[in-house]
Amino acid sequence: MKRAVKILGWTTGIFIGLALIAAGTIYFVATSDYLRGQLEGRASEMTGRKTQIARVAVEWGWTSNLKLEGIEIANAQWGKAPYMLKVDQVDVDIRLWPLLGGNLVLPRVVLRKPEVQIETGDKEQLNWSMDETPVVTGAAKALEPDNRFDAPVIGRLEITEGKLGYRDPKRKLELDGTVSTATGKAEDAAELSLKGKLEGQALEVRFVGGSVLMLRDTDQPYPLDLDVSFGGTKLKMKGTVQDPFKWTGANVDLTLSGPNLSDIYPLLGIPGPPTPPYTITGKLERETGLWKFVQSKWRVGESDLTGEVTIDERRKPAFLTAKLVSQKLVFEDLAPLVGATPARKTNVSAKQAQTQAQLEASGDLFPNVPLQVEKLRAMNMDVTLDAKRVIAPPWLPVQALAFRVLIQDGNATVKPLTLSVMGGGTIAGEMAIDARTDDPKVKANLRATDIELKNFFRQSRYFDATQGKIQGRVVLAGNGRSLAQVMGTANGHMAFALGGGSVSSLMVSLAGLQIFDALVLYVTGDNRIPIKCAVSRLNFQQGNVAFDRTLLDTQKSVLHVKGQLSLKSQALKAEIDSDPKSFDLLDLHGAVMIQGKLRTPQVSLGRVIPIPTPVFGNAKDVPCAGLTQEVLSAP
Repeated sequence: MKRAVKILGWTTGIFIGLALIAAGTIYFVATSDYLRGQLEGRASEMTGRKTQIARVAVEWGWTSNLKLEGIEIANAQWGKAPYMLKVDQVDVDIRLWPLLGGNLVLPRVVLRKPEVQIETGDKEQLNWSMDETPVVTGAAKALEPDNRFDAPVIGRLEITEGKLGYRDPKRKLELDGTVSTATGKAEDAAELSLKGKLEGQALEVRFVGGSVLMLRDTDQPYPLDLDVSFGGTKLKMKGTVQDPFKWTGANVDLTLSGPNLSDIYPLLGIPGPPTPPYTITGKLERETGLWKFVQSKWRVGESDLTGEVTIDERRKPAFLTAKLVSQKLVFEDLAPLVGATPARKTNVSAKQAQTQAQLEASGDLFPNVPLQVEKLRAMNMDVTLDAKRVIAPPWLPVQALAFRVLIQDGNATVKPLTLSVMGGGTIAGEMAIDARTDDPKVKANLRATDIELKNFFRQSRYFDATQGKIQGRVVLAGNGRSLAQVMGTANGHMAFALGGGSVSSLMVSLAGLQIFDALVLYVTGDNRIPIKCAVSRLNFQQGNVAFDRTLLDTQKSVLHVKGQLSLKSQALKAEIDSDPKSFDLLDLHGAVMIQGKLRTPQVSLGRVIPIPTPVFGNAKDVPCAGLTQEVLSAP
């Protein structure tokens, strides 16, 4: 018996000794430079980048603890930053028993002072892309959860003093920020905050959502609340998603607001058009490779729109489709599209108000505000707008507007473009902007049909005495990055004709300086003078405009307009001569001179004889039909 106990004791002692030796060996290997070197080598092979780990420490148990300190992964050779990833310490608790069932349970994950540098090279390659780090990116893709229930169980995730940097020299985008998280439990919320700069403007991101543990331990919809502030642009997402990895079962409200919709490009990568201050609300949905913004309501300036926007990420570049309808479109809200500012003082951004003040101070009409048309290369688009009711200034009788914009690789075509005018007339045609180069080319080909003349004199004393229908043609082409530059290089022509109608006798008398008629009409009131013919053709050559065959034929006289306009300097010099058809008691024998800046020209008298004297007119009627055909159809 004693012998058996002795043998058993020796056997037990040997096993305990071997276990102690094995444990000591494992502990030595786990804490030695050998293991650290092995980890560095494997990590370098996977990432394709030199990886350094300063220290490795393991505490064994059913819940083991792994600490990696001084981790640094080198950047791509073309990168500017000295490293792609740097972490002071990774502190992870791992439960060993669930690993046997294929479940990864991490009660605690702590990243202390992680620094991530994301860079884009000259060829638009990303330092974190699969092409740059194929092994690690492929592994990450393979480990990416297919749904919320495949996600690792993390009881506590903590990121302290995290830093994020983004550099894209080609797009002149820079982002630097900090990342941190609060402790999250199943019943608590997880928080993420980020502050930094993007294109020199402050960027702040705040996210509140369900805890990481909630992803697996419940089938309740995952709550999220995201606030993003970029300069004056505000983005807010709030709601729930059944599966945030697939973005299925989403009930998420999205609100976007700011001073100018074009400011969203650095933030969202969507080339929005220049607008007055706006607020957009709607629901955000997603299918595989397709984002949908539905049930959207837009308030842009004083205009209202509704519709649906989709972005197809499966196409390269991404393709945006928007179908918008407006029951109230204020025409002045379209002014920012060409760099101009709505005439009203409300609903304009500070930058737009500054542009307007500069135009008023300089006397210029066309703004020289650079439009960032190169953004058209970022995304292809198909956008339609149907404005059922347009509210336009008195001098512009547009009552409805519809167009379709197609953008393909930076080449934008507005076709068809139709403006419905009061009285049944239309302005229709197409426009194009070729932004495939840094010197965009702009073209316009429009035709005006049966435009009621009187509608241009709404809210004036000439309205009731004016009638007739205008036909017109606009064929212009120019290049530049602003409306002022495009007009300053414009070639082509504008032509208009009125085959018959009437205008205010007072307006004609004042223009022709027939003082006797004007004095009588001031006392007795306005009356109507029949128009036999009116034509005008403006020829554009590199921004210089010449008046060609521009006249107004009435019963009493023929008014001729001569002169020129420089769209580069935006200066006008023209004169109106009256050629009477019959005797007039009082006439100044001089032309009306119009000179100065196009925005605010000055009107004066070009006197030949200093006192009014009688004149015997002998002007003849102009051949209207032939002249109209000639003016409108000439190339």
